[in-house]
Amino acid sequence: MRQLHLPVLLANLPDARARAFVVLFACDAISRSILITLVPLQAYALFGAARSVSIAYFSVAIVGLVTSLGLPILLRSVPRRWAMTLGVVFQTLSSVLLALGTPSSLIAGLALQTLAAAILEVVINLYMMDHIARRDLNIFEPRRLLFTGTAFAIGPWLGITLHREVLEGLAYFVAILASLTFLTFFWILRLSDNPGIQAAKSVPVSPLRSIPRFVAQPRLVLAWTLALGRNGWWVTFFIYGPIYVAHTGYPPQYGGALVSLGLTAMLLVRVWGRIGRRFGLRDLLRIGYSLTGASSIAAAIAAFADMPLVGMVLIWFAAVSATMIDGAGNVPFLRAVHPYERAAMTSVFMTFRHVGALVVPGTLAVVLWLLPLPSVFVATGAMALAMALLSSSLPRRL
Repeated sequence: MRQLHLPVLLANLPDARARAFVVLFACDAISRSILITLVPLQAYALFGAARSVSIAYFSVAIVGLVTSLGLPILLRSVPRRWAMTLGVVFQTLSSVLLALGTPSSLIAGLALQTLAAAILEVVINLYMMDHIARRDLNIFEPRRLLFTGTAFAIGPWLGITLHREVLEGLAYFVAILASLTFLTFFWILRLSDNPGIQAAKSVPVSPLRSIPRFVAQPRLVLAWTLALGRNGWWVTFFIYGPIYVAHTGYPPQYGGALVSLGLTAMLLVRVWGRIGRRFGLRDLLRIGYSLTGASSIAAAIAAFADMPLVGMVLIWFAAVSATMIDGAGNVPFLRAVHPYERAAMTSVFMTFRHVGALVVPGTLAVVLWLLPLPSVFVATGAMALAMALLSSSLPRRL
C-alpha cells in the first residue's frame, strides 16, 4: 500500500505539478519559436510584398478563431488527452508543409499551425487551471515565462541560422522533434498516473454561450483587452520586424537576431514578476505599454528618416519593454475570474490570441495598402499607448 501511494503523493506536490507544465510549455515554445522568424521571411520571399504577407496571415487567422469558438464541440466528444494529441499532430504536419516552401504549402502549413495553436492553448490552459492553485499563479507564471522566454530568445535567430548556414530544412526538423517530445512527455505523465496531467472530464462551455456572462464582468473584459493589445504588438514584431530588416537590405540573419535579442529580456521575466508583486501589476503594465508604444513610434520615425539601424535598435527596445508586460502574464484575468467559472471564461478569454492574429494583420494590410512599411509600427505603437491608459483601470491591489 505504501509503494502504491507514495509516487502519487510526491507527484501531487505543487512544485512537481508546476514542473510538469513548465516542460510542456517549453517544448511548445521551442517548436513555435524556431520557425517564428523563418516563416514570415519565407512568405515575404514567396509573395514579394509585406501587404501580401498580411493578407496571408489574416486569412489563416480565421481558421484559428473558428477553431477556438468550436473547440468545446470537439471536447464534448473527444477526451482532452486526445484533443491535445490532435493538436500536436497538426503542429507536426504544419512544420512538414512549411518545409516544402511553395505558396500553397505555406498557406496550408500556416493554417494547420494556427489550428494546432488554437487547440493546444485552450487545452493546456484548462489542464493548468485544474492543477495550479490561484495562490501559486504569481509564482508559476514568471517561472513558465522564464523557460518559454529562453526558447523564444534563442529560437528566432537559431531557426534562420540552421536553415541558411547549416542545412536547409533543419529548422523544420527541430520544430518537429520538439512537438514529438511534447507529445511523448505528455503521454509519459499520463501513463505514470502523474496528477500534474490527468484526464479531465469537464468540458469548456462554448465561447459563444459564455460571451454574455463574460462581457457582464468589466474586469474580465479589461483583462481580455489588455491581453489583446499585448498579443497584437507581438504579432506585429514577429511578422514585420524581420520583414523590415529584409526590406532595408540586411541579411535575413539580422532579422532573426533582432527578434532573438528582443526576446532575450524574457530572461528577466521573474524580475518583472517580483517588481509587479512589489509595486503592483497595474504600474508595471502602465510603464511597459508606455515604453513599448513610444519606442515603436520612434522606430517608425527613424525608418522614415532613412536611419534603419536606429530603427532596429528602437524596435529592439520596444520588444524589451514589451517583456515587462509579459511579466504580468495572464494574472489580471486569472485573479479576476471566479473559480467556478474558470473553464467557461477561459474559452472566451483565450480568443484574444486569435482575434489579435486576425485583426492585426487585417488592419495592417489596409495600412500597407495606403502607407509604407514603417507605418505598421506607428499603428501598433499607438495601440500600445492606448493599452497604457486602460491599465490605469486595473485594481490597485492587483
